[in-house]
Amino acid sequence: MKVAKITLFITSLVVLLMFYVSNRMTVSPVTISGNGNPALIVVAILLPIFILMVILWVRILQVHSISKRFCIVGIILTFVHLIMAFIYQRISLANYREVIKDALIEKNGKVDDQYVQNITTVLDIHVNNQYFNVNTFFMFNSFSIFIALVFYLFPDDKIENKDVQE
Repeated sequence: MKVAKITLFITSLVVLLMFYVSNRMTVSPVTISGNGNPALIVVAILLPIFILMVILWVRILQVHSISKRFCIVGIILTFVHLIMAFIYQRISLANYREVIKDALIEKNGKVDDQYVQNITTVLDIHVNNQYFNVNTFFMFNSFSIFIALVFYLFPDDKIENKDVQE
């Protein structure tokens, strides 16, 4: 059990470092990057790490034998956190677009709204700080806990037994 907790802690620190490095890869609004977005490599690495974190959380939950009530409350709380964090992130992106517009007006004296929209899309290097920050780090962790709680509440053997009974 101690190994699972230590592994989860170290994994969380690695994820935090990856989020920090990816955040630092954001270029200024008036800079044009011709090299693509290296932070996309981090996204590919985060998927297996996420799966590992879910597995570790499930193991920890199984050892501690938490009650069904605690599990349901945990699912609700993490779900509420994810919704609130997502809303916050959407507001943050809208505010960031305004910051970019202001920077472009200061540099060029004008702003092209389509350009701002283009550089604030999902895969653009200009918005790495919107996808890799403290809020999204906690969203990543909360989502792993949420999935682990769901798996703990509805284990595979219950689902398989239900299929057999029908």
